[in-house]
This record gives sequence, C-alpha cells and structure tokens, in this order.
Amino acid sequence: MKSKNILSVHHSGSGHEIQKNKLQRLSKKSIVIFAIVLGSIFTSFKTATQKDSGAKQNITEAKQDLQETKVDNANEWLKFKADSQAKILDNEKRIADLKVKMKKPGNTFDGLYRTRIEKLEAKNSELKSKLNNYDGNQTEWKTFKSDFNLDMKEIGNNIKNLFR
Repeated sequence: MKSKNILSVHHSGSGHEIQKNKLQRLSKKSIVIFAIVLGSIFTSFKTATQKDSGAKQNITEAKQDLQETKVDNANEWLKFKADSQAKILDNEKRIADLKVKMKKPGNTFDGLYRTRIEKLEAKNSELKSKLNNYDGNQTEWKTFKSDFNLDMKEIGNNIKNLFR
C-alpha cells in the first residue's frame, strides 16, 4: 500500500508541478504581451502640447503651400496673358495686312472675303476683351484657358487659310 500511496502522491505532485510550470509559462507570456501592448499604447499617445504643436506646424505648412500656389497661379496667369496679348497683336497685324492686300489694285476680292476678314477682326477683338475682363477665377481657369486657346488657334488657322 505504501507504494501505491507514494505513487499517487508522486503522481499527484507531478501533476501539480506541470500545472505550476504551465501557469508560470503562461504568466510570463501574458506579462510580455501585456508589456508590449501597454508600451504601444503609451507611445501612441501624445501630449496635448505635442498635438497642438503638430497641428500648428501643419497649419503653417498649409498656409505656405497655399501662398506658393497663389504665386504659381499668378505667374502662370501673367505668362498666359502676355503670350495671348502677343498673339492677339499678331492677329491684328495679319488682319491689317489682309485689308491692305484686299485694297491693292489688281486684286479682286468679293464680298465673301471682306465678310470673312470682318468676322476674324470681330472674333480677335472679342478675345482681346475676354482676356482683359477675365477675373482670374481659379475654378474656371482650366476651362477659360482651354476655350481661349482653342478660339485663338481657330482665328490663326482662319487667317492663314483665308486666301488659299
């Protein structure tokens, strides 16, 4: 009987040891995981001062970007306007040359040519007015620029092809 008791005590003691070892390993893992999670939480929290400082820096950078964009847009507009004015002036000269050519002796032009030249002159004048009256509205800028360039190209082609 003694051997049975010893075995059972030994056996039950051994089970207790296994459970204790499992509990210790589980506790160590839990503590490590808990420490990692806790560390992550603490490092992800910023103080109100840090958040405020970051927000102020973001606002400053956004204002600077906006200012740079305004300057870029203003420069683009000035370049576009100067280029367009030069093209309009060139069209005016070419139209004036066509009028002189039309009045030269020996050239016979019918009313159709005269009407076409007058329409080109009116369209060129309309574009000049459109350019001078544009308010620089950024939401309509791309459309304005595209339409204006298309009209300008059309006038140039019509002047070039008038006597062909």
